[in-house]
Parts: sequence; structure tokens; C-alpha cells
Amino acid sequence: MTDVDLLVKAITQDFGDPSTWGAPVEFRNSLALCALNSAYSLNGSSAAAKNVIARYRAFRPTADTDSGPDLMKAMDDAGGPADFTVNVLRNERPLARSNRLRPEGVYDGLSLLAALDIPVETAEDLRTAVAKGNTAAERAWLSVKGFGPLAWSYLIMNAGVTTETKPDVMIQRYLARALGESNKPGFERSRQLLELAATKLSVEPRNLDRIIWQHESPSK
Repeated sequence: MTDVDLLVKAITQDFGDPSTWGAPVEFRNSLALCALNSAYSLNGSSAAAKNVIARYRAFRPTADTDSGPDLMKAMDDAGGPADFTVNVLRNERPLARSNRLRPEGVYDGLSLLAALDIPVETAEDLRTAVAKGNTAAERAWLSVKGFGPLAWSYLIMNAGVTTETKPDVMIQRYLARALGESNKPGFERSRQLLELAATKLSVEPRNLDRIIWQHESPSK
């Protein structure tokens, strides 16, 4: 039995029929929600990210169609990213390997995207950039202190890029357990395993990624 076969067997045993999994997280019309969800999912829990999204929606009735500049203006109107974090989102957990608040990173990233020669201000702009192989947007997002490859993967998955995965530590931990290995498989091998398993299960790679991550992430 191959590693992929072992993984598929474990996935079906742990999560059941893929047709019951529901849809992946997606904010096709709101770069604002894509950015917030991606930032708060980094080294965080599904519950924390959901709470942040709910608070932003309560604060901004137009949240589901907000652009990047809309989110930046909302932060400015709240007194800046720091006050926005404390008073609106009420989640001050910093970015990993940084003492920066997550909305501070989001603000910087959205500013850089909007300033590109071909501006990326909406989720549609982001999907177009990815489809055209425009790496300027990715480089801009990755240049933000506290962000890394997973931050970019989360962002474009949220925007509707169906083929993307983000094999973080929690997902790698699950893969190692499913394969009976003592060491986590690493980023590139994990990505390949997820893509091959998704093909066998006839699901989007990002949805397989989601179901594993939600299962492995802490409850709070």
C-alpha cells in the first residue's frame, strides 16, 4: 500500500464520506475577509478565526464585499490597526516570531498590494493575479514581517484558488500519524501528499486541507 493509499484510508476513517464535508472556507467577494481570516488562522484555531470574522461583520455591514482599501479605511477610522485590534476584533494574539498585532501585518500587506503596478484591491484581483502567474502580489504579501508562505496560501485559498494547500504544522502532524511516521513529512512532501489524496477522493485540495486543519487545530 502506497503512502497516498494509507493517507486516503485514514482520511475516510477519520472524516467519513467527502460528500458530507461541506464547502471550503471562501470569501470570493471580500479581500478584507480573506486577509483577516488568513492572518488569524496562522498558528491559531478555527474558532478564533471565526470569531474575528463575526466581529468584523458586526462592525461592517458591507464586510462580505469589502475590498482591501475598505478594510484599511475601517482600521484608520477605528484609530489605526492597534485600536482596531483591541476594540473591534478583540483578539490581540501577535503574529508568530513577532510582537506585531495581526491587523498591523494585514494593513501593511493590503497597502503593498494596492500599490502594485497592477493593483490588487479585491478578491477578484487576487484570483486574476494568481491565474496569470503574476508573482508581484505574492512577493508583496510575503515581504510583510510576520508573514510567510502559509500566510500567502491561506490568503489565496480564502479568495477562491481551489488548488492551493497550506500544510502547516498541524496538518503535517496529522499526515505523520496517518502514515505511521515519527517525523513530520515537511512542507513540500505534505503538499504533494495532500494533492494526490485529494485527487483520489475527488475533492478540492483546499477542502481536504480544511477538514484536516479543523480537526487538528486547538478548540480555542
